[in-house]
Amino acid sequence: MNFEFSKHAIDQIEHRFISKEMVLSVVLHPDSIVDQDETTRIYSKLVDEDSKFYLYRVFVNYLKDPLVIITAYRTSKIKRYGY
Repeated sequence: MNFEFSKHAIDQIEHRFISKEMVLSVVLHPDSIVDQDETTRIYSKLVDEDSKFYLYRVFVNYLKDPLVIITAYRTSKIKRYGY
């Protein structure tokens, strides 16, 4: 799979101190993928960082070629997302 980052995604991951490598890890090896709407899929992965779990969520426009990463974030509110 080929991916490219939107400008918004680059701005957001830099602002949130998330590496591009982590974002790509989530989309290449997700724990789950759900459709948000007719153009967007959400890739999620639970990650253990320094003995604390975080959920990474990456939003991808899957109709584009290459696939476009729209945005990404990390949260500690894991139960909110059914984990």
